[in-house]
This record gives sequence, structure tokens and C-alpha cells, in this order.
Amino acid sequence: MSYNRIRTPRAYIDRISRDLSSGWRDSSAFTTVRTDNNSFALNKGNLLDLFDLKPHKYVVIPKETKEFYIQFDTGMSSEFLGESNFIAILGHNMRQANVNFKVQISDSATMGSNVQVVSDEDYTGHTKIQNVVSDADNSWISPQENGWSLFTWTDSGDSSNDNKFVRIIISEDDDAGDNFAEDLYIGAIMYGEYLDFPANADIGYSISYDYDANSMQRSIGGSDYSTIANSGVPMWAHTPAWVNTDINTGSASSLPYIFANRSGRKKISMNFSNVPDTSIFPQFEHSMTSYLDADIFHAGFYQRLIGSHLPFMFAYDNTSTDSGSYGLYRLANGLNTKQVAANTYNFKIDLEEAW
Repeated sequence: MSYNRIRTPRAYIDRISRDLSSGWRDSSAFTTVRTDNNSFALNKGNLLDLFDLKPHKYVVIPKETKEFYIQFDTGMSSEFLGESNFIAILGHNMRQANVNFKVQISDSATMGSNVQVVSDEDYTGHTKIQNVVSDADNSWISPQENGWSLFTWTDSGDSSNDNKFVRIIISEDDDAGDNFAEDLYIGAIMYGEYLDFPANADIGYSISYDYDANSMQRSIGGSDYSTIANSGVPMWAHTPAWVNTDINTGSASSLPYIFANRSGRKKISMNFSNVPDTSIFPQFEHSMTSYLDADIFHAGFYQRLIGSHLPFMFAYDNTSTDSGSYGLYRLANGLNTKQVAANTYNFKIDLEEAW
């Protein structure tokens, strides 16, 4: 659909960047292991670059790494607090590297018991959104294009869904003992919970493109000269941002398709009307469980993003599988609500594209 048509928006909120930003987690929460027991190393970047939500700042994993995994310890012993329901891998070249990936979640650091294989297409609520074709045994995902991949699942948030650790296993498509077809590039990994907005956006929302990086000067003779600090969202390693393709056209290619990258910074302003207070505010604002409830708009959205501090992945419509409906944004305003009837509020949200 796209055409910038906003219906019921969805925000994909990354828990890893939030936990790092707040100090709840640090680099010791990550584990990287090669299954052939050789040392894990990168040709470019460092591991934490994967979790800064800047997919144009990629890491390069040598093709000789073969099969390996990255594991994150959420530090949450409560299934409710450790809930998750999506994973996104941005700025990758998995098609050309000929690799698959699998995602496991468990309370066991060794994935030795009660393991949830959420990448399995038969897992509860597993929904494919972008570039996530299942491999032959269904538990592995085999991206058919370079660019980005996204899928969701259902996490009940109770003892049936152990979720303290998440492990992403990446392996050569044909044989875990083989080298990748080429070095593997990954720009960013997002893992967390999405939040559907509590209502459709009102008619009258606005979408604009700001070219604020331009600086104009006029000479004494009347000629205009322009300099530009940036031309918009940077290209990813193998594709223009938010594009999926089976060839290398990105910043790491010998001939980047710079002409295909959209210029300007997108800005979105939306109003929401007649929303029940129970959908916006927690019942007990100072209760930890209430205030971390992803189903409550203030708690699940503003609280988790720390206002405008952290970017998030925004979708125009919670049912969209069109890549043009997605992007990284930051909040450009706080939450200001106005009561319009008993237990009913209106509010406005302004967003700015982020990179």
C-alpha cells in the first residue's frame, strides 16, 4: 500500500539500545561464539556498532567465520519484563553471503532447556513481514535479498515463554562447515516489543520533507551558491536505505547507487482523537509492572524511548508488508493530552526521521 497512507501505526521499540543507554546492560551482556571453536573477530567495526540503531555504520564479519552466534542477556528473570515479539536485521548482505539465520529465546544461557525457536514459521504468532523466507526445515530464515529482514511472533509473557536470553545463529546456507560466499555485512540488529498505536490517525495528518542540511549564500553579484551537509538518510552497505535487492548497490559496492537514495528528512505529524484513558496511561504510574506494560501507550512508547532520546522503527500501518511504510524516527515532542470527554483524550505526535 504505502503512498504515505497512515492507518493504525506501529512502533518497533528496541530493548537492547534502551538497556545499554540506561546502564542496565553493558558489553558484558553479549556473547559471541563460533561453532568451530575458533576466535570470533570482525574485519570492520566493533560488536556494539550492531546495536546503535545506525544501520549505515556496518560491521564486517569474515567469510571464514562460518557458523556463529550472537547472544544477549536481558538480565530479566521475570518473563513479563523480558517479553519480546520482533527482531529486525538491517543493512545486511545475507543474500550474497549465502547465509541463513535462526533466533532462539530461553532462560538457559546454553539454550539447553525450554528453548523457543521464534524464527520457526510454525512458532505461535510467527509473522513474516520483510525478506524472511523460511529454509527447508522451517526453523531457519533464508533472506532472498540484501537489505533488511523483519518478523514478529507472540510472547505470552508468562512461565511458558522463558526469555532471559536471545541467541541469533548465523550459518552458511548449505553447510555450517563452509565459508560464507563473501564477507557478511550487518548494519544493525533490533530486538524488543512492538506497540500498535491505540487508534487510527485522524484525517488531516501531515507528511513533509525537510531539506535542512542546505545552506544558501548569495554573492555580491547576485548568484546563489549552495552547500549541503548531507543529502538525507545514508546508504546502507549493500543497498539504499530500506531497499531490498539481490545485487550490491550500496555504499560498500564499487558503484554505489547514490542516485537511488531519497534526499531530505521526512517529518510526520499526527493527531489522535477520543482515545480512552486506559489505552494511554497505566493505572498505577509508580508501579514497575504497570509502567513497563507495552500495551499502555505512555508506558510502552514514551517511557521505553526515554522521550526523544532513542530512535525506533515506525510503520505507517500495523498490517503493512511494504518496505516503503517503514523507517527510523525519533519523537519530536512530548506527550501532551487534552481531555475531551469523561476518561477520553486527544493528543498529537510529531516524528522526525533519524539516522
